Amino acid sequence: MLILLTRIVFAILLISIVKSLWDNSGGDKKNLISKLLLVFSIILLILAFYAPDSPVGAAVFRFLAFAFKPLGFSIILLIYATTLISSGGIKNPAPTLIITALIVLIISSAPVFAVWVAQQAEEDAIEVVSVSACCDETADAIVLLGQGTTQPVIPDRIQVQLTKTAERIIYASQLYKKGLAPYVIVSAGPRIGEDINTVEAQDIKRVLGLLGVPSSAIIIEPNSSTIRESAIETREILDERGLEPTVILVTSAIQVRRASLTFTDLDMRVIPAPTDFNTVNPYEDSSYRFVLADFLPNAEALSLTTEVWEEYLVLFYYFLRGWLAPGF
Repeated sequence: MLILLTRIVFAILLISIVKSLWDNSGGDKKNLISKLLLVFSIILLILAFYAPDSPVGAAVFRFLAFAFKPLGFSIILLIYATTLISSGGIKNPAPTLIITALIVLIISSAPVFAVWVAQQAEEDAIEVVSVSACCDETADAIVLLGQGTTQPVIPDRIQVQLTKTAERIIYASQLYKKGLAPYVIVSAGPRIGEDINTVEAQDIKRVLGLLGVPSSAIIIEPNSSTIRESAIETREILDERGLEPTVILVTSAIQVRRASLTFTDLDMRVIPAPTDFNTVNPYEDSSYRFVLADFLPNAEALSLTTEVWEEYLVLFYYFLRGWLAPGF
């Protein structure tokens, strides 16, 4: 019921915006083109919503995502403000747009703000760790959401290069060596923008082998590029092998809530195993300590704020599509 009501409110809001734009476009030939462009834009938005994995839908989705990110939003405001600057001066609301863009950039790139928003997003993960710290639950498989944990292939590369989220790979190997599950399902499809034959899961399998996980215990899932697809493919693997739909889900702390609810929505019992914490280490007695430099903007803080904001946007999108189990 909540999903239905949210969809109705969201639809009414979009219809109101579209009607306003349509009414303001007038009726001459020039504005007729504007109306056609508006209709075309609506079609693209619908395609992006219902088919985000299609080539056109993915392109539209990426553009919309950029527009809603702190950096993208600020750039759009500044570009619009420049169109209001002429030889005679600056027209309204250009000054307001410029100030707004600067405020968004300064706040979102301040480490103290980035750490705060990341901590809010990771609170559920921290609670999961504190509750389950007393005992190690077993499952039929460990699912490693590995998209983006390794670097793209580069010429003359002799080893797999890892990213900042590669802690997931190490953590999954540790859970396996504890004997918590007989298999590790590596879910990671083709890298975005690369040849379709370049599957990240193969690189992750190599790293797991170096960490002591036998090849016979590693199941490659090479088709998914989103958490929803990973959940669907994982359920199929479990059913094909006659395994119980109980999994230990290894992913970053920021996205563990969405991942857990997505897998649960497909009738799997999920034991969350969050890692890649940005604020505190819940596995140790630690806390984040601010220093003076944390109040000065930097690129790393902007990246963290953007990562958290993206997760909230995708979480809302999954909610609208009905891909989350009750508990959102």
